[in-house]
Amino acid sequence: MKTNNPDQAQIKSNQPQHDEELVPVLIRYLSLTLISAAIISVLLILILLPILEGNPLISILFTFIPNLLAFIIMSRLIRKKLSYLKTLQKGSERVAAANFESYIPLQGNNELTDLANNINLIQDLYEAKSKAESLAKMENHHIITSVSNKIHAPLSGIIGYLERIQNPDEHDVSKKEAYLKIALKKAYQVINFIDDLFEHAFTDNGKGYYQFKVYNGKPLIHQLLSASTKALEEAGYEVIQENCIERDFSLWVDLEQLQRIFDYLTSNIIKYADPDKPIDFGLILNKNELCLILRNKTINNPAAVGKKIIDTEGSSLDSCRKIITRHQGRIDYYQLNQLFKVELTLPIHQ
Repeated sequence: MKTNNPDQAQIKSNQPQHDEELVPVLIRYLSLTLISAAIISVLLILILLPILEGNPLISILFTFIPNLLAFIIMSRLIRKKLSYLKTLQKGSERVAAANFESYIPLQGNNELTDLANNINLIQDLYEAKSKAESLAKMENHHIITSVSNKIHAPLSGIIGYLERIQNPDEHDVSKKEAYLKIALKKAYQVINFIDDLFEHAFTDNGKGYYQFKVYNGKPLIHQLLSASTKALEEAGYEVIQENCIERDFSLWVDLEQLQRIFDYLTSNIIKYADPDKPIDFGLILNKNELCLILRNKTINNPAAVGKKIIDTEGSSLDSCRKIITRHQGRIDYYQLNQLFKVELTLPIHQ
């Protein structure tokens, strides 16, 4: 436990100024010593000279005694300062050895006091850094353990369901499709968890590891749509673009994250869209927002009738929703009969 803990507020208030500086103090000590020696010499001359007149020892006494007394006075006056210097030396050695058991006591209000105060402050900083490093190691261990547990469980489930699908004794196609659906959902859970982990690991206050910049909207959207169109055409789909954008505009976005949205949408189309039907991309620029509309016919549930809200929890569409929310936009998706529709909006940068 620390002892002699200085009052930090008092230290800070005293640090910028000195009631007395060290050099003037030492000069005052020396002046006092010389004056004392002169006084003693005068007294010896006035008192002892008449008594010891003619004695050969008188010259020795008059020389030796004042100097001896001056030395005694001077040594006593500076001994306290020398002792404090020794205390400072020991205190600095403790800090160098990472020993934080006690502070250096503050004496006086001069340069030595400031030196002691600075050593104490260095000790506080060093100790705080050591505690922070220890705490960081404990937190890292906790995070690694937590991440391992949260990833291990769904991955084990994915492996289990994939092994059931590969089981040669399992001939029920509906069961295999159910196993694949569950495995896919768990895989998306792992992806979302990793996204959240990176979001909090590389940012302050959970604001996201996004790197927002202002982009010229028209070439940016054209670039993203061109990449998605090329990927879909290579997969055998016909793509129709309805571009209603005439004026220039700007977007404040993270390009990498926005690219992820288009990659997710393209991947979903390839997995679920009817390859015999065209894919329709529509762009509308309103006063305050850009709207992207995606429409495609699905190959799932051919008997589906009416409007159906899509359950996207743990899916890539759920990841799209999180990303677009960070951009102060929104995304809606639903299925109407066999038509799957996605509406994505982004605010225009003013």
